Amino acid sequence: MYNIFMKLPLISIIVPVYNVKSFLPACLDSLRSQTYKNLEIILVDDGSTDGSSTFLKAYLSLDKRAKLLKKKNGGLSSARNAGIEASKGDYLFFLDADDSLEKDAIEYLYKLLAGSNATISVCSHYEKSPKGTLKNFNKDKKTEKLSIEIALKHMLNEEGFMMSAWGKLLPRKLFFSVRKSEKIRFPENMLHEDVGTTYKFFLRARKLDASSKVAFGSRPKYIYNLRESSITNQGFNNKKLELITQTDKMCDDIEKIFPKLKNTTDLRRVHARFSILRQLIQKTHKTEKDKLLENSLVYYIKEHSSWILQNPDSTKRDKLALISLYLGKPVFKFSWSVYERFFK
Repeated sequence: MYNIFMKLPLISIIVPVYNVKSFLPACLDSLRSQTYKNLEIILVDDGSTDGSSTFLKAYLSLDKRAKLLKKKNGGLSSARNAGIEASKGDYLFFLDADDSLEKDAIEYLYKLLAGSNATISVCSHYEKSPKGTLKNFNKDKKTEKLSIEIALKHMLNEEGFMMSAWGKLLPRKLFFSVRKSEKIRFPENMLHEDVGTTYKFFLRARKLDASSKVAFGSRPKYIYNLRESSITNQGFNNKKLELITQTDKMCDDIEKIFPKLKNTTDLRRVHARFSILRQLIQKTHKTEKDKLLENSLVYYIKEHSSWILQNPDSTKRDKLALISLYLGKPVFKFSWSVYERFFK
């Protein structure tokens, strides 16, 4: 059990930073105020050009646990990977520089591990709107210890927590292996890196110990800022198709180990297509290639409609999206705009 008199393990918090100067005060202040003190704070400046670098240098004098890595811009995955290589902690935690933490976030996650003898701990999060309002992402999931299989199911269905790398306390052994080819790192030069990576930590935990558990904490301790400039809201481009390739690879890998999760993975494959279709259908000027892609996505979703209609994991939103698509692309487009405005 967690004891305030025991020697606490070192936890490395990896913070990739690229042109988010306006968010850095809240992010870094939330690290300084953490009730868990044995921290290594790794700030990775990924070639910022907006003054973030100056702010980060100033922070080093405020918190002696922090160290700064400067590198050429290479993207989120590259920055995280640099932080992983530089880390010395027994556990690793990822914090995006435009987000922040509740002051007891790390202590909460560590207590979940220590109190349940789990391998990984996960907490729920707040979604913070541009106006500053907080919404608890977790609706009805209680704090509990989960098998790897059930934890993956919850994560893929976004029940309590998501596939993000952040919000999870991960033991160092999951990242490193005797075999270089088995080291888990984030895929560089690709979008949706979390989809292609986070599930691997769960599968690696099971590979190392078949009885591994995940401790889920229902209290939101991570504050995720909803931004209009997020990848999802930037409009469609062909790079976005990596969501589908990353999702299919993830689902293939999970199905090999947990075939009983096929309902869950089937639904996740459809969700990826819905996400791309939603962005593509908003595009005003479509090329012939865009139109062919749009039609292929519609065909795929309709061809696999049973994955929604007969799936115990599917929600009312999934079924309404499918019905609106059968009524035509204009109806689907309108229905989604209504959902985003009033229900999301």
